[in-house]
Formats: sequence, structure tokens, C-alpha cells
Amino acid sequence: MKKKIAIALTTILWTATAAIASATYVGNMTSMKFHNQGCRWEQKMNESNRAYFDSRDQAVSYGYVPCKVCRP
Repeated sequence: MKKKIAIALTTILWTATAAIASATYVGNMTSMKFHNQGCRWEQKMNESNRAYFDSRDQAVSYGYVPCKVCRP
């Protein structure tokens, strides 16, 4: 039983990591702004405030506005 739980948790972790790695934009859930990966404001963001998006349209549809520094 413990082995099945460990396998399930590992699978979930790999899936979440793959989703983050493929994301193009990172949103700040506090400021409701989204950034290109590598933006100086994205780098200062707390991990708990991050939302990941595959496209600019997806970020906008969730109510996020583009960063005025990196202009995604």
C-alpha cells in the first residue's frame, strides 16, 4: 500500500513540475499582473503567489494584466 501511495505522489509531482516548466507566463495572484519568465518582477515573486499560464490570452481571460516592465 505504501508503495502505491509513493508512486501516486511521484506521478503527481512530475506532472506538476512539467506543467510549470512548459508555462510561458507567470502571474502574481496578489497584484493580478502577469510576466514573461525572467522578468525582474517575476524573479522577486513568492512561490505561493505564482500562477502559471501557457498563453497571454489565458492570463488575460483569468483577469490578469500585463506587466509594464517586460510587456508580455
